[in-house]
This record gives sequence, structure tokens and C-alpha cells, in this order.
Amino acid sequence: MKLGLVGPAESVSQIERIITQNFPYIQLFPLVYETYRDSADLVRRRQAGLDSLLFSGPTPFKYASRFVVPAIPWDFIPREKASLLTVLTEASALHHYDIAKISIDSVDYGALMETFQEIGLPEATLQIQVAEEKIFDDDYSGYLAEFHKQAFRNDKVSFCITGMSDVQKALTDEQIPCFKMKRMPDVIKNIVTKLKLKHELRINQKNQIVVLAVEVDPPGENTLVAHDDYQMAVNKMRASEQIYLFARKIQAAVIELSLGNYLLFTLRKILETETSQMSHFDFIYSSSRRTDSTFSVGIGFGKTAVEAKSGACLGKDRAQKCGGNRIFVVDEGEKIIGPISFLNKEDQPENDPDGLIANIAAKSGLGKKTVYKLFSLIQQYNLDVVTPAALAGLYGVTPRSINRILVLLEQCGYAKVVGVKTPTDSGRPSRLIKLLF
Repeated sequence: MKLGLVGPAESVSQIERIITQNFPYIQLFPLVYETYRDSADLVRRRQAGLDSLLFSGPTPFKYASRFVVPAIPWDFIPREKASLLTVLTEASALHHYDIAKISIDSVDYGALMETFQEIGLPEATLQIQVAEEKIFDDDYSGYLAEFHKQAFRNDKVSFCITGMSDVQKALTDEQIPCFKMKRMPDVIKNIVTKLKLKHELRINQKNQIVVLAVEVDPPGENTLVAHDDYQMAVNKMRASEQIYLFARKIQAAVIELSLGNYLLFTLRKILETETSQMSHFDFIYSSSRRTDSTFSVGIGFGKTAVEAKSGACLGKDRAQKCGGNRIFVVDEGEKIIGPISFLNKEDQPENDPDGLIANIAAKSGLGKKTVYKLFSLIQQYNLDVVTPAALAGLYGVTPRSINRILVLLEQCGYAKVVGVKTPTDSGRPSRLIKLLF
């Protein structure tokens, strides 16, 4: 596994040492920054060549997450109570500071109070100054340093605790006692183990068997082909030729159930690679130019070939009910995604005469294909307002992924929240989003 370590030099060095000792077969790639605000650009440039990313703490993780959509598993080393207890013990036992009078940042207030309760200090006896989290401000580190300085110089605290290396350096340079929260080796090992398992799961998913159920749709009642058995058979044969060409491209085994009705067995990794993450099915494009045929396609993923086949047939049935050239994906027999809006060669984002797609992509930091696919969904389904969950289903990604995309679009004015949809059951309300393309 290729693991990128994101953080300041000192933190990355410490994390690297612990991982090397306990996971000798993991390849480590230090991604060192001067300030956490560099983490987004660093991750955007480097994540494509890695399998996972580990951030030195929650601050760079939260900052990068706002501007970059993860393409691989990400995680960060949390500020655990054990870390805080270690710092408090060191400050009290070795330096004789009053641990009931501190200023602190980068920690959850609830977890902080629980820690003091565990060591027998009730909240009423504490004089704790907790800094606000303002990681998206222009000079968050400067704000934290000034916060701690004022608290110490006004004799409100005995010492300071921070989660930021540059803040600690700024304070110690001015002879202000400051401790940095420590990273516990066991916590690091647990996080790396979790990332390792996620990586292995991704590998297994890529090698997962996938089944495509493909059927040439019957012609419409008002078409000439519908009343000409010979031409109907010719059309089906031409369409079948395109399916076999596509099967060769994705290295699929083909079972012909009847003329124009097929099952294709291949691997998920190959299918996703050859179809640009299932956005371009060239047999549909090619056939539409050579014949009047349309296709109903179901794609099934499953833990077994039987489950994948069942899902593919379910997806195909759903596609047939929606009309021609529809694709539905069924994951492990339950989750149904679709219909997929696929891109034809003539519809690629490069064909953008008004520059709208390129402009949105440049301002938001999203890829052109991502923006184009959203644009296509708006046109295809005549979307005015939509919930993130519904948009995720149409796009074919998780709600978490679509929310990251929407955040970027909101920041540059191409999406806005226009209302709230309240569910009929006891579920959580959903935002109503308007895409301003």
C-alpha cells in the first residue's frame, strides 16, 4: 500500500517512524507542508498516485476536505483523551503547572471535560480558556497564538496546550509555556490498520465479478421496423455486433440467452476503466448511429456471481420500464443507482462552445467531466431543485461524495440552498439545492 502522510515536518517524521516500525511493507510518502492551508493543493496534486492518505490531525483533514474530493481513503489522527491526559500529567508532575488553569485549542469541549472528570477535577474548579475553531480564516494559526498569549499574559492560565506545531513554536519563542498534544502510537497503529483494511477492500472490489444484462429494446409501435420482421432481425444483429465488440473491449464472457438478449461477465476494475467510471458505454453510442435500436442495461455487483446476475436482471427490468437507452446499477442486490446519464463522444466536455463548463470547472476546482455530468443531469431530468440524496442517486455516487461537490459549487456561486424538505417519517430533513448552471 502507498500511504501519503500529510502534515508539518516534525509530525510527519514522528508518524513515519511509528509506521515503519510496525508496518514495514507499507510504502510511505511524506507530504510535508509549512502551513495546513497548503494541504488542499498538496493533496489535490498527489493523491492520484497513492492508495491512502493519513493526515497528522483533524485541522489539515477538515481544511483539505472542504476543497478536494477524496479519490482514495482518507483519515486523520484524532485528539484522544489519552493524549490530553499525557500532556496534563507531564505538565503537573514534571513542571508543577496548575492543570486547572489552561488555555487549549484543537480539542472537543465535551471530551475535555470528561478528561478532567476522570482525574477528579470537577468543572466548577476549572479555569479553562478554549479557542474557537476558525480553520478557514486567513490566519488561524496567528489567531491561536494571540489567543494563548493574551490568556497567559493576563494571568488567566498557567500554561497552554495546542494541537498546532507552528503555534507551539510561536509561543515557546516568546518564553510562554506551551505543550503540544502528543500522538499516541497505539492510536496511529489503529488508524493505519483501518486504512490498510479499506485499501484491501478496494482491491477486492476492483477484482469483483460484475454482470451486465443487456437487451435490445423492441421497436416502437409507430416505427417502420416494427412492421418489418426482416428489418427487425437485421437491426438486432447489428446491435448484437456492437455488444460483442463491447464485450471484447471489457474482456467479458458472453452468454447469449436469445437474439438481442445477453449476459456479460467481467471484472469491476476493467468495466470502470473502459467506461470512464461507467459514464460512457460506446456500444449504445455506436448502435444509435447505425440502427434504430435502443438498449436496456442492468449492471449487477455482488458478493457472488449469482447475486451479481440477479442484480443485473433487476436493473435491466427497471431500465425497460423507463424506456430506451437506460442503465441501472444494482449493488449487492439492494442499492439501485440510476438511470445513469452516459456521455457520448460528441457530448464530451471539450465540446463547450460557450465556455460554461470550463469556467465552472476552473472556479470550483472540479473536473470538467464532473461538471458536465451535472449539467447533463439538469438537462435530462429538467431539474429545478433537488435534494443531495436524490442528486447522488442520479449521478451514481454516495451522498457524502455529492455533498463535497455541492460545497465547492456553493462556494463559487453555482449552487445554493433554497429550502428544506421535511420527511414524512422521523428521518432528518434534507436541504433543497438549486444548481445555477
